Amino acid sequence: MRIFLLTFLTVCVFRVSAAPETPFRHGRLDNGLTYYIRATGASAGKADFYLVQNVGALMEEEHQNGLAHVLEHMAFHATEHFPEGVPAFLKRRGIQDLNAYTGADETVYHIDGVPTTDGGLVDSCLLILHDWSGFLQLRADEMEIERKVILEERRQGMDLSQRMQSQLNAYLYNHSKYATHDVIGTPEVLNHFTADEVRAYYHDFYRPDQQAVIVLGDIDPDAVEAGVKRLFAGIPKRVNAKPRVTYAIPDNEEPQYCRLIDEDIPQNAVVLMKRFRKPEFRTLGEQVKDQLCREFYNQIVGERLNDFIQEEDALFLSAQAGVHDLVRHYEGQNIAITPLPGMEKEAVRQVLEQLERIHRYAITDQKLKELTDNYRLGLKQSAAMLRRMPNSVYLKVYQDHFLLGYPLAEVAEKLDAAWHLLDSIDSRAVHAWLDRWNAGDLNRIYAVQGNNPDYPFPDSETLTRLLREARQSSPAPYVQAVADTLPSLMDFTPVAGRIVKTKRLKDPGAEEWTLSNGAKVYYKHNDYESGAFNLLAGSPGGRSLLPAEDLPSADALNTLFLQYGLYKYPARLLNAIMRGHNIDINIDLGERSESISCSSTRDDAEIAFQFFHLTVVHPRFSRPDFDKYVRANKIQRTYAKPTTDDSIASVMQELHTLPSPRIRKTDTAYYAAMDYDRMVEIYDERFRNAADFAFYLVGDLPREEARRLVELYIASLPARNVRETPVHHRYASTASATRDIRLGLPEEKYMVSIEYKNHLKTKASDKICFHVLQKHFDNLFRQIIREDEGGSYGVQLHTEAEDYPFYDQTFAVQFESSQAKGPRMRQIVHDQIRQFIEEGISEDDAEYYLLVLKQEHQKAFAEKNVAYWTENLQFYNRTHTQLDDPRYFDGIIDQIRAKDIVAFARKFFDTAQCIDVVIY
Repeated sequence: MRIFLLTFLTVCVFRVSAAPETPFRHGRLDNGLTYYIRATGASAGKADFYLVQNVGALMEEEHQNGLAHVLEHMAFHATEHFPEGVPAFLKRRGIQDLNAYTGADETVYHIDGVPTTDGGLVDSCLLILHDWSGFLQLRADEMEIERKVILEERRQGMDLSQRMQSQLNAYLYNHSKYATHDVIGTPEVLNHFTADEVRAYYHDFYRPDQQAVIVLGDIDPDAVEAGVKRLFAGIPKRVNAKPRVTYAIPDNEEPQYCRLIDEDIPQNAVVLMKRFRKPEFRTLGEQVKDQLCREFYNQIVGERLNDFIQEEDALFLSAQAGVHDLVRHYEGQNIAITPLPGMEKEAVRQVLEQLERIHRYAITDQKLKELTDNYRLGLKQSAAMLRRMPNSVYLKVYQDHFLLGYPLAEVAEKLDAAWHLLDSIDSRAVHAWLDRWNAGDLNRIYAVQGNNPDYPFPDSETLTRLLREARQSSPAPYVQAVADTLPSLMDFTPVAGRIVKTKRLKDPGAEEWTLSNGAKVYYKHNDYESGAFNLLAGSPGGRSLLPAEDLPSADALNTLFLQYGLYKYPARLLNAIMRGHNIDINIDLGERSESISCSSTRDDAEIAFQFFHLTVVHPRFSRPDFDKYVRANKIQRTYAKPTTDDSIASVMQELHTLPSPRIRKTDTAYYAAMDYDRMVEIYDERFRNAADFAFYLVGDLPREEARRLVELYIASLPARNVRETPVHHRYASTASATRDIRLGLPEEKYMVSIEYKNHLKTKASDKICFHVLQKHFDNLFRQIIREDEGGSYGVQLHTEAEDYPFYDQTFAVQFESSQAKGPRMRQIVHDQIRQFIEEGISEDDAEYYLLVLKQEHQKAFAEKNVAYWTENLQFYNRTHTQLDDPRYFDGIIDQIRAKDIVAFARKFFDTAQCIDVVIY
């Protein structure tokens, strides 16, 4: 249910010691335009450009409802200096990453990844921002193109979540303008707006005093600042400008109550909300402290509700609660409950009583010390990354200053402020923050949701009474799970093994260690992320080696492992230990392999390796918890109503896959087939043979320390003299098919899915040609289906070419249209593919797409961090080559010509299987 407010962006990266000053320029021109310019180290040789407007849908009059969003679309058509449109200009220079969004209160345009070695291109991007700021041509013929596109966007966007959101907004925002102006606009305005109405809105609000230019990246700040002044200072200040009104949401003294009924809602839910204004932050410290209190509160509530579900007899299938952003100047509490069938009132009572218990007894100095100590661990780790701080972090700071009036501070200042403020975040501070908004019943909203309009949900009076009774209840205090900083997780010492052979791997600059238990470890020191490392263990086999009847039990293992805890540590204590030691560990039982991954820091390496060792030798399972999981899911599946999405998924699976007992619906029979004893056996079979695993140890862990830890905790793992090979089960259908299936989709939707599949034995050059096809048809379908025909808001084109373990290529086109236009749009896909095979591609177009691929390849290999080297070592182990070997890309791309691309296209499409499906 997407009523859940906006995701909270925490101040999550901090420094502990001062860093050298990095150039930053900020100012306000005489005409009112604000600018923020900063050199960053996020991406060498690249920069991002933003135009932020303090103007959104709330500025519209009723007859303009939707025009702010129309203007966003028009920015990609003709402007004063770019008559063919900004995208066409950037395309010729290999830049494709540009976009925009419109909100209730702001509109933001951006161009990302611009090469800064070309000073002329930097100036051109500033000129683009200049034209966006007030020099759109706003041609009537181009508005007609966008009218069709936006109407399709509106129709396509009316999915279940949006339908529910539309019902809810009137109550959540108390019938204010936030409820009536939802950005996309009304059909009446979108069908009938005139060019003059768009121009009038543009003239009223696209002006310098409501705009900010932000440039971030590998730039010369002085040169960029001079460019901003040169281009923007001459824009005249608007005389008698229309006021930029700030809108408030009126209070509701009594709770607002709404029933959200839709036939596609799978199961009942109850959501309790409370809306309140954010405080006005006078200082940086006030802002950061408020953010920290909110984050720690949300974390405590989430942990305790999760503990209750796992450890008690919960009357609900799921429950989430927390405080999140709503709209500008407002935030809200959100309590979302999915009850057991028929237990809505009882589930609400249980959750509210638990929330009251959390408020009284879980927000303790001891708990907050655990959270703040753990937070500091992350801050220390992130401090080393300050020079490579993502541009998005700076963008957030500067947007908040410009749009919200938050204190302007360097990211480093925010980091220092948060570091020192952590000492003040105790139980009194969080309770004071809680008391600010939790008292009283002002601005409460209740929403019940389901698919039956006659269902007897709890009414408003009942929900208010349950809230009052929960506040008056006498919950029991918690028994705290103490998670001291342990010197060791283990009360025994493993019998250490040995590294019996060391082999230097010259090309990747790594080492291969053969262990006495038969395992192999691939070690690579990498300090790109200072102090961080990752340990990954992978083995062939996976689910493919299990009989069909065991697959539900294997899936249960994937879901439930570590939810029981580990060794002698129950789940709650285990989670506290993991948080206190900056450790993240997961297992995965995939189709053809199984793996265990553990990421941590150099300071916690000993504990992390112990954790890894215990995961293999002392897993913890619980039959009562297993039975509870199975029982809850059987109940949920029994009462869940099949939705339109379920029907679509069933149709697509039937057409794309062969009948197989290994493919099952997740119905009650699926959960009934889960067997606890077999699940435990599967874990032993798949994860307790170290000799069949390859271990990849990558990161900032010194070699001698790594060898000691490997000998003690990895070489001591149990092993059997068994090497396994996965079984290849063919699930995919090989037959072509064309189907038109009527399901009665809402909004006259016409869903098209056309998928070509082949199994050609491809070379590296063929893969590049396939990527060119993806780029070409992506642009072509966007131009014809979206722009020329107005037949869809967007066409998704996905290509995939694999050569391991088998050769597989997929070319898939998916989009939504209307029933009136859809059949023609479907035919266009086939016609354009046929035309390409017959006529080919020009050398100019081929050269452009190859240039784009070069830029994407360069970007993909720019950051050789822990994740990159982990993947690279796996690839090297399998192929004895590296991912960036010139034979795969750099050494061959310049040899590819248009004729090669066409030749591959003919070979692929002429012999491909095609599954062409329409659902309407």
